[in-house]
Amino acid sequence: MTTTRQRESVLSDIAERRAVDVARELEGLSTSDLDGALGAAPATRDALAPLLRPGLHVIAEIKRRSPSAGHLGTSTDLDIAARARAYEEGGAAIVSVLVEGAHFGGSLADLRAARQATALPVLAKDFVVDDRQIPLLRGAGADLILLLATLHPARRLRRLVERARDVGLEPLVEAHDSRTVDAALASGTRLIGLNNRDLRSLVVDPDRAERLRSLVPDDRLVVGESGVSETQMVRRLRAAGFDAVLIGEALMRAGAEAEAIAARVRAFVAAGRQPSDDEDPAAAGRRPSVKICGVTDANGVIAAIAAGADAIGLNLVPGTRRALSMTEAAGLARVCRLHAGSSRPPRLVAVVAGMPVRELASLVEALGVDAIQMHGDEHPDDIKGLWRPVTKALRMPSLPAHPPPEAIEAAAEEVAASAARYRTAGATDPFLIDGGDGSSIGGTGRPVPPVLAAAVARRFPVVLAGGLDAAGVAGTLRAVPAVGVDVASGVERPGLRDDQGRPLKDPFLVRLFTKRARAARQDLPTVPARPEPVDIGLTQPDAAGRWGAK
Repeated sequence: MTTTRQRESVLSDIAERRAVDVARELEGLSTSDLDGALGAAPATRDALAPLLRPGLHVIAEIKRRSPSAGHLGTSTDLDIAARARAYEEGGAAIVSVLVEGAHFGGSLADLRAARQATALPVLAKDFVVDDRQIPLLRGAGADLILLLATLHPARRLRRLVERARDVGLEPLVEAHDSRTVDAALASGTRLIGLNNRDLRSLVVDPDRAERLRSLVPDDRLVVGESGVSETQMVRRLRAAGFDAVLIGEALMRAGAEAEAIAARVRAFVAAGRQPSDDEDPAAAGRRPSVKICGVTDANGVIAAIAAGADAIGLNLVPGTRRALSMTEAAGLARVCRLHAGSSRPPRLVAVVAGMPVRELASLVEALGVDAIQMHGDEHPDDIKGLWRPVTKALRMPSLPAHPPPEAIEAAAEEVAASAARYRTAGATDPFLIDGGDGSSIGGTGRPVPPVLAAAVARRFPVVLAGGLDAAGVAGTLRAVPAVGVDVASGVERPGLRDDQGRPLKDPFLVRLFTKRARAARQDLPTVPARPEPVDIGLTQPDAAGRWGAK
C-alpha cells in the first residue's frame, strides 16, 4: 500500500531520476552538437494561434503510462503516428506527447513520430531539469515545451522561459497552487497551465483549476489540466474563462481504433465551442464590436484581420504619437483590402481632429475609408454631407473620486445633451467615450470612471475607449453596456516601435484582446444585451431597453 509520505515524494523522485537520465543522454554532446540539433529542427508551427480563436480548445495527449494510471496501451496497440492523426481528425488544436521515459514510457522518438504524422503544433511534455534539454526537444520537432513552476526558483524559471523562446518554443508554465501561479506570472510566459493534480501527491482535485483561474489575469492564455473525463467539465472550464484543456487519460482509454479516438476528441471539442448565434439567439446582441486603433504598419493591419476585428483606425491627426501621412494611410488601406481576401474586411476608419470639411471630404474620397471618427471641436454642422458614418468622440465631465449618484446622473445628462446635437445633425455611428479631459487630442489611455461610463451607455450607444487591455476588457464590458470597444495602447508592447518612434501593435495582444472582448458576455445571458435602435428622439432607454435612431 502506498503511504502519504511515499506519494508526496513522487515529483521529487521523477525529477531526480530525470536529472540522472538527462546527464547520461547529454554525455559527450558539445555545444555545437546542440546547435546542430536546432539547425535540423523543422520549421516552427504557430502554437498560440489555435488557442486565440474563440472558445476553448483541446490539447490531446499521447502517453504510454503514468504513475497514477499505470499502463495506458500496449506496445502493439499504441501507434503514436496513427493516434496523432486521429487527434487531428477529431479537431484537436495541439498534440501533447510525453517524453519522459522512466515513469511515463515516452521518448524523443515518440515526439518525432507525432510531429511527422500531423500538421498540428506539438507540445513536448518532459521534466525539464537542465536547460540543454530545450534544444534537443526543439530539434525533435516540439513547438511548445512544458515547464513546471514548482521545480524551479523564480529566476531560473524566467531564464528557462526566455531560453525556450530564443529557440522558437512556446513555454507552457504549469502551476497547481497560488505560489506557483505567482511564479508562472513572474516568468513572463504567455501560456499558463492550471493543474487539478498536485504532482507531489498525485491527488486530483477537480475544482482546483477553476479556483485558481481568478488568480491569472486575462492577458495570459490559460489551460486546464488533469482529471477531465467528461464533456460537462469542458463546458464548465470554457465558462470559467479557460482557453484550452489538456486531456490525456480519457483519450488514451478511448481504444485503439482511429475512428473511436477521433469521435472521443470530437465530443470534447464540441463541448468547448462557443454556442452559435442560432443556438443562442441573444449572443449577437451581447457581442461588442472591436476596433484596433492607431495602427501604424502592415503587420498591425494583418494582426487585426487575423483577430477578426470589426474596424481598424488610421490616425490622421498631425502631431500625435500614431499619426500617419496620407501616403502611409493609403498603403495600409491597400494592405487591409488585399489581406482580407474574399472575407469581409474590417471597416477602415479615418481618425481626424478639427479637419476642415472640404479637406475631410477629399480625404474620404482618396482613402476610400468606410467611416470617420472625429476627436476635435467639430461643430455638429461639420458632419453634414460627408456621406460616411461618423463617430464623434465626446468629452467626459470631470467627477470627484467618489461621486454621489446625483452627480453621476447629472454628468451623464450633460454628455447625452452633447450627443443629441450631433445625432440631430446626422451622426449615425455610436459615440466614442474615453477618459480624456480635453487637454489633448485623440485617445489618452485613461479609462472613463465605470459608473459614469455605465450611466452614459444606458442613455445612448457608446464605444468605450481609454485604459483598455486584454487583462481588463472583459470585466469592463460586464460592468458597462457599451456596444463596442476601441483600443490602441492596450495592444502595444513597451519598446516595440517603428523607425519613426511610433508604437507598433503586438499581434498576440491584438488577438487576445479581441477574444476576451468577444467572450466577455458570452456565458452571461443576464448581462444587458445591445439595445435596439428605434427612435431618433429616444436618448434614454425605454422599458424594453431600446434607444437611438434606426
